[in-house]
Amino acid sequence: MPFTNDSGRPLHADFAIEAEGDGLSLVLASSSGRAAGRDVRNPDYREALELLLRRLGDRRAVVSEVLVDSLRTQQRNLPEEERRLVREPLRLAPGTDFLALRRQLTRAQRRIGQSEGATTAGNGTRRIRLRLEIPEYGPQDAARLQRELERPQIDVVWPAGRVDVADELRVRIGEQLPGGGHIVAVPAGAVVVETAGGRVEVPVGDVQVRLDRFTRTGTAPVEDVVGALVAVAAGAGVEDGRAVRTPLKRTVRQFAELDGRVTAKYRKEQGALRSLLVGDDEVAPCALCGRPFPVEFLVAAHVKKRQVATDDERQDLENIAMLACSFGCDKLFELGYVTVGEDGAVLTASTGGPLDLHLELLRGRVTESLHDGSAPYFRWHRENVFRG
Repeated sequence: MPFTNDSGRPLHADFAIEAEGDGLSLVLASSSGRAAGRDVRNPDYREALELLLRRLGDRRAVVSEVLVDSLRTQQRNLPEEERRLVREPLRLAPGTDFLALRRQLTRAQRRIGQSEGATTAGNGTRRIRLRLEIPEYGPQDAARLQRELERPQIDVVWPAGRVDVADELRVRIGEQLPGGGHIVAVPAGAVVVETAGGRVEVPVGDVQVRLDRFTRTGTAPVEDVVGALVAVAAGAGVEDGRAVRTPLKRTVRQFAELDGRVTAKYRKEQGALRSLLVGDDEVAPCALCGRPFPVEFLVAAHVKKRQVATDDERQDLENIAMLACSFGCDKLFELGYVTVGEDGAVLTASTGGPLDLHLELLRGRVTESLHDGSAPYFRWHRENVFRG
């Protein structure tokens, strides 16, 4: 795979990730101009070095040492102490000034191996070796890190607060997991997964711990059901048995393909549901809060997740859906904060926060959407999505 910048332009600069002792090293080949019998070599050295430092910063790498590793210094048997470019470990992070750091490293190279009395500065684009310490990467991960550093990156932006894994998984009920199986339910405190060996119930807390770690490091092992759930909740790609941040270009292509295959069919069904539930009315009530809204602010919400409904259930348009407003009720129902009880009364789950004030307005209100035909679907929602 070619080494490219974040715009997808190939960079002419060779580098390699090597296993070294208990860690990893990045070796960047030298750059030079045209000479007799030789073309320009690695002309994008400076851009490549800055980009590699930035991509290492995304992984919170610590550069323990940076050494000039050129053939000339090897032939002269210069000790490492005389080839060092930094005196303290470099702790990289997304906020690091990578341009200034790159300039520091290229300037420092010019002094290495200079003869006494030299009047001109030496080469600032030599072969260098960066010894690395990266969370959750070891010597066995050299090939994986090489591939990750070669390709464009995507910035994964998480909310300022903690990502609630239960919320992320509830909206993904029915999705396939890496390695097989799919999510069938997310009741309070658990995630139920259908696998080839049967149903497995996983504590939400176990998935939350690993998701929190993924948001810090950008990578996590997918070695069991919990790891697979983390990959799905984070929207991550899976490579070599690990969840990783997915490159931007591939992500865009994948989503465009899915949109072309699925959206048109789903919108056609959504239109049929809205027509059935609303008719020719311009205003209709939300099934949960009861307030009337113009129809453009109402969603034909599936009571039972469309992804896990059977073909017969999906065709049961009169019973499987209800109108929910886009001012909160649709999302609250989707995430399991509200549901409908056997008597048609709205049930709510306490959050222990400011959302409870809004939920109190919904609690106990009787909806007309519960009837004999819809009762099985509301029962499914109570048992598989509701947090209460």
